[in-house]
Amino acid sequence: MALPKLAGELYQLYDQNKYDECQRLLPAIKMELIKHNLLVPVPSNSKTPDQLNDLKISERILEIGALSSLLSHNYAGFENFFASLRPFYTSTVLHGKSETNSDATKIIALYLLYLLSQGLISKFHVELETIYNSPSFNVDKDKYLNYPIDLERNLMEGNYIKIWKLLQHEDSLPCKEFHLFTQTLINTLRYEIAKSIEKSNDSIPVSNCRTLLYFPQEQSDRAFEEALKQDLEVEDWEFKNGIIYFNNKASQSATTTDNTSVISNVLNYAEQIESIV
Repeated sequence: MALPKLAGELYQLYDQNKYDECQRLLPAIKMELIKHNLLVPVPSNSKTPDQLNDLKISERILEIGALSSLLSHNYAGFENFFASLRPFYTSTVLHGKSETNSDATKIIALYLLYLLSQGLISKFHVELETIYNSPSFNVDKDKYLNYPIDLERNLMEGNYIKIWKLLQHEDSLPCKEFHLFTQTLINTLRYEIAKSIEKSNDSIPVSNCRTLLYFPQEQSDRAFEEALKQDLEVEDWEFKNGIIYFNNKASQSATTTDNTSVISNVLNYAEQIESIV
């Protein structure tokens, strides 16, 4: 089947939200791109207007591949398609200077969110440095890129209330795909707070811990304990008579000093958080 016909079928399936069918069609399309020397932009295939137009079509096919992978929860596929898109996004003949709010910056932002949701902070910073050093994108004015950047900055600074607000208002997300990472990022936020609480306390009332971790107060202690074990992999917290006891006394003395400022901020926010929860 010729490339134009395959591409047309892919566009139609994507517009119809048939993401799994897109995934099944994409391997054949990638083979056609390889046959036509369109999988990677190089000087030899990006000279004429017709060649550049073909490369833009190839880029759109790969973007649909990335987005359909993400929307069908195929995260390995998303990573692979993003890797294929890198040469296109770094090509100065395909992307002009100071581009903002484009499909390219949307997919880059989604990749940043993916890294953040997986706790891959070092890779996040490497990717961010690459973007800032690229003349193709205006990071400061891009609504897509600013969302993961704001999340990561507030996470590093311990501004948990700001992160919670960013994650709770899905109607203000820059695009619908961003909500795919909301729950994972909420768990990441809770995990960071839980580590701080554990390292800085011998025990804490269950109600206080529930508030600090942004769980509803009407949730039972048993349900709260199960949620912690399932979502945050908390196994050594002992729930007893409305109190949580932490089994980390051996390491606590070495870590308390480093975490005092963080947990102090969390505890100072407790009354404000109650009004949110």
